[in-house]
Amino acid sequence: MPSLFAQKQRKHIMIDAITRGILGEFGSAILDFYQQNALWINIILFAYAFILWRAKIAYTKVKDALLVDLEQKFGEQIYQKDFVWFQKILQKNEPDWQHLADTTQNPLISTQKSFWFRQKSPKALKEHFTPEIIHAIVQNDRAKRE
Repeated sequence: MPSLFAQKQRKHIMIDAITRGILGEFGSAILDFYQQNALWINIILFAYAFILWRAKIAYTKVKDALLVDLEQKFGEQIYQKDFVWFQKILQKNEPDWQHLADTTQNPLISTQKSFWFRQKSPKALKEHFTPEIIHAIVQNDRAKRE
C-alpha cells in the first residue's frame, strides 16, 4: 500500500496536469512565472492595495472637509439646492483647494469606486471636484442624513 505522502503527491500531479490542460501553453507559462515569483508579486499587490486603501481614506477626508466648508459658507440650505445653483455659486466662490489638500498628509487620493489613484494637489482637486460631482456628494450626504 502506497504511503500517504505518495498518495498526496499523485493527487497533486493529477491536479497540476488538469490545471495545465485547462490553461493551455500560454496559461501554463504564466502559472510557472507566478510560482517562481509569488513572493514578489504578492508583495507588490499588497503594497498597491495598501496605497489604494490609504488614498481612499484621504479622499474621504477631503470630501468631508469640502462638505464642512460648503456648510460654513452657505449654511444647511445647500442640501436643498439644485445643480444649476452649484454651477453658478462655484464659479463665483470657489472652495479653498489648498486648504482642502492640506486636510490630509497622504499625497494620493482615490475615489471610492476607483482602482487607481492620483496625486493630491489643489489643481487635481479642482479638476476632480466639478459642480456635478460636488452636487452629487451633497445629495448623497443629504440622503444619509435622512
